[in-house]
Amino acid sequence: MFRSHLFATLVISAALAACSNPDPAAPVGPAVPMPQIQGAIDNSTPDAAQRAMSNKTWLWTRGGGPAQIHYSSADGKDYAWVVGQSRIFAGEWQVNTVPDASGRMVTQVCLRHPGSYVQGLSPTWSCRPGGTFFYEMAERESGNPLSFAGRTQALFVLQSTPANLAEVEGRVTSIIGLRE
Repeated sequence: MFRSHLFATLVISAALAACSNPDPAAPVGPAVPMPQIQGAIDNSTPDAAQRAMSNKTWLWTRGGGPAQIHYSSADGKDYAWVVGQSRIFAGEWQVNTVPDASGRMVTQVCLRHPGSYVQGLSPTWSCRPGGTFFYEMAERESGNPLSFAGRTQALFVLQSTPANLAEVEGRVTSIIGLRE
């Protein structure tokens, strides 16, 4: 009897410990609004969006398709490298403004990749609110460190979503270095 009582006490103690919050600094209440993030989304301007896209390499992991790495040039060209593809898809990007449901003007970032019938890319203009677009980017950096502007073929096929741009940059650098 003592053993079964001891066993039951241990099981109940373990169950209660599993339900407790081990981090006293962790929030326990409901989610709260994040006005800074919403403010960035609401106040994205065409000039700020233009600067944020121009001459940038960025990693996109959101949406219904495979992850993508883009280089968006200053002249409105966009080059997309999609996980699982050997082709680099040439397209375009632009910034525009449209009225929202309340009539307030909203800055949008738009992309299109004509002839690209690959999940995650659109052959016609596809637009998202600028602030949301930048907030949802996994990573972004200046320049064309992957050297795929103007290329039609990738140096290798990305088999899975990279952890970050540095991982891919390391592979590209090692391949380019071997060829020189």
